[in-house]
Amino acid sequence: MVPPVQYGGDEVSAIVLDIGSHTTRAGYAGEDSPKTVFPTTFSTVPGSPPTYTHGNSLHLYRPNSIHSNLLSDGLVTDWPALSRTLDHAFRDRMRLPDLSEFPLLVTEASWNTKENREKMCEVAFEEWKTPAYYTVDKSVMSSFASGKGSALVIDVGEEMTSVVPIYDGFVLRKAIQKQPVGGNLLSSVLLSQLKNSTPPIPVTPHYLVKTKEAVPVGAPAKATLRDERKFNPEDPNCPTTLSYHRSQEMRVMHEFKESTCEVLSGGWDDATAASTPTRPFEFPDGYNALFGLERLTVPEILFNPQRFLPQEFTQLPLPASTSTIPSHPYSNLQPITRLFSNSLVQIDPDLHSTFFNNIVVTGGTSLTQGFVDRLQTELAGLSGGMKTKIHAASSPAERIHSSWLGGSILASLGTFHQLWIGKDEYDEVGASIVTRRGGK
Repeated sequence: MVPPVQYGGDEVSAIVLDIGSHTTRAGYAGEDSPKTVFPTTFSTVPGSPPTYTHGNSLHLYRPNSIHSNLLSDGLVTDWPALSRTLDHAFRDRMRLPDLSEFPLLVTEASWNTKENREKMCEVAFEEWKTPAYYTVDKSVMSSFASGKGSALVIDVGEEMTSVVPIYDGFVLRKAIQKQPVGGNLLSSVLLSQLKNSTPPIPVTPHYLVKTKEAVPVGAPAKATLRDERKFNPEDPNCPTTLSYHRSQEMRVMHEFKESTCEVLSGGWDDATAASTPTRPFEFPDGYNALFGLERLTVPEILFNPQRFLPQEFTQLPLPASTSTIPSHPYSNLQPITRLFSNSLVQIDPDLHSTFFNNIVVTGGTSLTQGFVDRLQTELAGLSGGMKTKIHAASSPAERIHSSWLGGSILASLGTFHQLWIGKDEYDEVGASIVTRRGGK
């Protein structure tokens, strides 16, 4: 066997790549923030050949533009799109023609498959000519970013919620819990509630608004719309596709969630919810209103999906996945505290106190106001007297990019150099070397 090539310490700066359902992050190991962050979703305009757009400019209006995501269930499903995403990250954003001088560290979901892991290794060596490569678990990296070798990581992201226990740096795979509840589902419920309210509240995306005027609270919008762009599902020649229109509506809902939504930190109580002050929100067309109950009930889905998830959403199909670790279906979504307890049931009781004292919270949706306080309250009720401590970065950037930050810390350590898989090893053994060396 060829000995591993040694990279690390101060000799060379590795590249760290972290692809999430919402954003893709890339940058240099040892730095405290990614060099580039852009949407994982991409745009395709049909043609011969098709025109693909990756990065923030995908939101610009283009006739017949179709929006897609290269991940499903946190796993890569569109490998040509992945290649274009890496091209955008490394060549367009980081100005690197290839990675021939940079080792590459890539994060992966805890439930990633052997086939996906080996395919990514092949892409790194064959397409990007990296001299050394290694793959690490996202949840383990979030744990490392919090300074923990053992932790129970609760990740509430864009596409899903997962609970992953980690002991001495290793994932306890049999205890992983996950379900398709995240920012995307909350945005979808919000959009449905606004459109079906009495009277209905129209959600007009930015791309349709040409001009607008200020109007009083609750008054109809006074906006000039770009009629040629209006989405019409009954017109087969309509230049605006459903996927583009939907993604732009979801952008507005994302803004709505960030500025108005809140979790009741003491637990749901109808009287408390009714007396909670309203918050204003202005839509892209200028319409603005004060919102009360709806801004509280939607994030409550995370803690009580049986009561607060509308019936029509319980019939949604699960995201396509090749993982052997199943997700809870929409028809049987679990409260986040139930995911926690379901995970603990699969773990040696002697380790429970360790996990209760080392709970790491990450993911953009966990930034909802009141979320961490509510989680602390509910988990304390499950602890049976054990000390419960939640570690959640106060900085939004650290919370969202925690898995990238953990990778940045790890790849910059001098002691990590022994783990790199060198090009010589790859040439001798093939892509299966990443599974052998990764311990999965």
